[in-house]
Amino acid sequence: MEDDGGERSSFVAGLIENRAKEVGMAAFDLRSASLHLSQYIETSSSYQNTKTLLRFYDPCVIIVPPNKLAADGMVGVSELVDRCYSTVRKVRFSAMLCLLVAVSMTPRVPC
Repeated sequence: MEDDGGERSSFVAGLIENRAKEVGMAAFDLRSASLHLSQYIETSSSYQNTKTLLRFYDPCVIIVPPNKLAADGMVGVSELVDRCYSTVRKVRFSAMLCLLVAVSMTPRVPC
């Protein structure tokens, strides 16, 4: 996503997938400090839903778990990022670290 000035998006996106092809995406906007969370079942083998969201956010960084440590299903999203987003900086972390990063960015509401 580009703004009116033609600048690159300020989103950092994190992806995770389980064996049932449920995909979780966290997109954090560095400019506004807003977090957008999505969870959905990827119904196509081409990962069309994931591609659409990645095109919308146009992240400057994508965080994914490493292939060798990920669950069997995660290889699909990891391969998609490698194949289709080769110009975007990729950061590979363990699935637990991705979850911790997403939780730490979640705004806290006082009780």
